[in-house]
Amino acid sequence: MFRSIRSKIAVKRRQILEQSADLDMMKRSANDTIALQILAPLSNTYQPWNPSALRPSALVKILNEIMLNRRSCIVECGAGISTIYIAKVLKQQRNGHLYTLEDNLDWIEILKPLLEEQGLSEYVTVIPAPLVTCQWAMEDNLWYDLSLFRSHVETGTIDLLIVDGPPAYDKPRRFARYPALPALRDFFAPNLTVVLDDINRSSESEIVVKWANEFGLTFEKYLYDGDIAIARTQGGYRIG
Repeated sequence: MFRSIRSKIAVKRRQILEQSADLDMMKRSANDTIALQILAPLSNTYQPWNPSALRPSALVKILNEIMLNRRSCIVECGAGISTIYIAKVLKQQRNGHLYTLEDNLDWIEILKPLLEEQGLSEYVTVIPAPLVTCQWAMEDNLWYDLSLFRSHVETGTIDLLIVDGPPAYDKPRRFARYPALPALRDFFAPNLTVVLDDINRSSESEIVVKWANEFGLTFEKYLYDGDIAIARTQGGYRIG
């Protein structure tokens, strides 16, 4: 009898968890659908989306940040569809520049012509940055080589940092994105916004906690609205 009751309880608990997961997925999907409609004016040509790209709802929040708070020196760890959309907004507002660190040379060779064809090259500098040993790495991970980066960006100028790389989807590389703040800290402007993608993963959630403690930042988490965390050193206007 007791075994039967425990079995029924276990089945009911599993059903509740499955229903909750389905509801979470529906919320995420709905927010991304709305975001795609918002992005439509910037989507006059097909853009090569892939599963590792920033979610549309995350991209909308980043573009809002750029436009509302006039971010002008933007650094992106990991090139992608976001690179193209950010460049389009910079072109639209005729202000600012995006510096993108990317370790995949094959992807750089695909991305650069896409930027050129859409008249966006003058707003983006794609910096080839192989992954190398890094003094701030956790669990012996590698991070971007900054030797070329230093010739492009002056200290004290970065006002928006977007961390969506290096790849960190498997256990050996789960903390690969941690070095972004300690490695780039000398380049940060006093008024800075930091965005970290994929906080639905436990490792990125841990990175958020470490960054908050070590750099005195307060992160807002948007689990249904892009799976990103955002921190601002001096506040700023925001939607949502």
